[in-house]
Amino acid sequence: SAMRSLILLVAVCSFHAAAAFQLPSRLGLRARRAPRQDICMVSRRPFIAGNWKMNPETMEEAAKLAAGVVEGSKGSKAQVAIFVPHAYLYQVGEATRGSEVELGAQSIYYEDKGAFTGAVSVSMVKSMGCKHVLCGHSERRTIFKNSDEEVNRKVKKVLAEGLDPLLCIGESKTEYLGKLNKAICATQLSKGLAGVAKEDMKRVTIAYEPVWAIGTGLTCDPETAQEVHAFVRSWLAELYDEDTARRVRILYGGAVTPESVDELMR
Repeated sequence: SAMRSLILLVAVCSFHAAAAFQLPSRLGLRARRAPRQDICMVSRRPFIAGNWKMNPETMEEAAKLAAGVVEGSKGSKAQVAIFVPHAYLYQVGEATRGSEVELGAQSIYYEDKGAFTGAVSVSMVKSMGCKHVLCGHSERRTIFKNSDEEVNRKVKKVLAEGLDPLLCIGESKTEYLGKLNKAICATQLSKGLAGVAKEDMKRVTIAYEPVWAIGTGLTCDPETAQEVHAFVRSWLAELYDEDTARRVRILYGGAVTPESVDELMR
C-alpha cells in the first residue's frame, strides 16, 4: 500500500516472547526473571509511526506525502502517526486534519522559552497540533549528543505538557557485536524513565531501535526483535509492575519495506 512504502520508520507492537535474561554483573544489574505469559500475550493496539527525518525537500512534497499517508491508512485498525520536520508541522497538520493520522514532532527542548537559538519547546509543537514527540532517537543521541539525562528531561517535559513521548532505545553495531544490547537498553530505560510515575506510563511508548541494522547491511530479524522486546517488558515489570509492563506498547523502530512489514507486524 501507499502507506507502507512511504513510512520510513515502522513501529510494531505485536511481538510476544518469553525467555529468561541476565544482565552483565559488571553493570551492577541483577538478573531479570522471564516475563509471565499473561504479561506477553495481552492485546495491545498496533501503532505504526513514520519518522520523516529531514525529508522531504519542499512544503509541497510534505503536503503530498501526508495526503498519501492519510489515504493509505483509511480503514486501518492501527494507530498511525507521522513525525515530521518542525518546518512542516502546520502544513502537514492541515493535510491530516479530520483523519485518523496523528501528528508528532521529531524533537523538542525541555525549557519553556528563552535564549535557546534553534530550539523548539513542547508548547510550540503542541500549539501546532502535535500529539506525540520522539525522545532519544539514535540520531539525536549520536549526532546531536543528547545524553540519557537530557532525554529523560524531554520525556518528563512532554508528559507534563500533556503530550505522549515515544522513547527510543537501542544499541550501536559495536555494542551489538559485543552482546551488550540488553545492557544498553536497560541503561537507557532506567535513565530515560527516571522520575516517570507509574500512572504516566500509559502515555509512554517505547521503540527498540537496532541502530546496527540501519544502513549497515545487517538485518534485525523478527526473532531478535522479539527477544529484546520480551527483555524490555520484563525490565518494565521490575521498574514498575506487571500490569504496567503488560500495557506499555514496545515498538520495533527501523527500516521496513512493503515485503517485510507483514512479517514484522505478526
